[in-house]
Amino acid sequence: MSSRLPRVLAVDDEVTWLEQVPMILEDQCEVHTCKSIDEALVAIELSFFDIILLDLNFENDSRSGLEVFKKIHALDRGADVIVISGETNPSNLIQVFNSGVSQFISKPASPKEIREKVQFILDQREIKRRTVEMTLRSGSNSTMLIGSSLPMQQLKKDIARVVASGAMDILLTGETGTGKEVVASIISNQADPTKELLARNCAALNDNLIESELFGHIRGAFTGADRDKIGVFEAAAGGFVFMDEIGDMPMSQQPKLLRALQERKITRLGSNEIKKVNFRTISATHKNLEQLVTEKLFREDLYYRVAREKIHVPSLRERSEDIPELVEFFLSHATSFKRKTITKEALELLQAYRWPGNIRQLQGVVENMRSRCDGDIIREKDVCQALPEVARLKPHTLERILGGTYRGSLILTERKRFEDAIYAAQGDRNSAAKSLGLSRATFFRRANELGLVKTRQSQNRVSNS
Repeated sequence: MSSRLPRVLAVDDEVTWLEQVPMILEDQCEVHTCKSIDEALVAIELSFFDIILLDLNFENDSRSGLEVFKKIHALDRGADVIVISGETNPSNLIQVFNSGVSQFISKPASPKEIREKVQFILDQREIKRRTVEMTLRSGSNSTMLIGSSLPMQQLKKDIARVVASGAMDILLTGETGTGKEVVASIISNQADPTKELLARNCAALNDNLIESELFGHIRGAFTGADRDKIGVFEAAAGGFVFMDEIGDMPMSQQPKLLRALQERKITRLGSNEIKKVNFRTISATHKNLEQLVTEKLFREDLYYRVAREKIHVPSLRERSEDIPELVEFFLSHATSFKRKTITKEALELLQAYRWPGNIRQLQGVVENMRSRCDGDIIREKDVCQALPEVARLKPHTLERILGGTYRGSLILTERKRFEDAIYAAQGDRNSAAKSLGLSRATFFRRANELGLVKTRQSQNRVSNS
């Protein structure tokens, strides 16, 4: 456990009780006290507390301790709340239990019971912290946590940070195929392994469907709604909802989503009943949400809400040094009976490629190589067959990696492709570039690298002499 003493805030209007709390917890925690709701609201705004001991009823104040809890909830700092109250109204107690408090102690509370409840929560927080650190340090079984590159080290730190903080709304950014859903699953599992991550893809649903999926609907809300349906926010029950491709959320649904995130309340489609719900969110996008905000395609206030905590999931080209580890993982988890290995040169070819499809593409290529390879060793030719694009690497890159083994055949293949395009275009380089799907500048650069421009010029000089 950290050498820092856990910080506890006790909030109650009974001064005698407040004076006892520091003595009850003197060996366990650093205790601070507030005797009014206003004092508590200021304290939790300015300082971090691990645990808050909270009364519900305050004399001469129409508000309840739940006002303080709402503020704690809004700040998203990961504090655990223990309600210590003499409240007996069943309706109020149900509201307390559904709000997400960690523990409830009835007054009068004994010092022993308070110490035990506080220690239980401290133990749980420490277990969570150690579990996160151990899991991330060992790399987990997830492909996205394999690797020790600096970008991966940062990703692991970011995951540990948001899990330990108890963040309510998290935004994952990164290119398609980087494994954002895997990261979301890890965060959800580390935060609470008993809760299922409920995932929905915002890009795959139209207006009515996305509203029904997120908020639910009542029978008769629309054609085909023959029964009531609970939305994912309501079904989460304190767990995470994963909203993939949040950048594709229809503008018409964004105000309702914003209200749900701000108030943690929802209204089912077709109903007027407002329901209090307990959920956390992880949103993901491969788009630049800030740019979408500038273009008026995404609400600025919604962006700031979903991005209360941000994690960047690095692309594969940002961490190409992790490719050998990833390839080894994919090969070792293959279903074939015979284990296959890969040569250093083949790995270097894979590392030289830019991987626009990221982890997803790499996994597909490895599976392709494994199935195509007749022997026990995956070699450079297997890479070239599974990933023809490596033939388009710059000649000096291929020469450095292959040392001449397959360099000649690869360059000749690419050179012939260019020569055929020039011939088919009857010598018109612009038309040849267009047929190859290349810009004029790229075509001439590659043709020069392949020696075609120089060769053609030399041939012209010979023919003119």
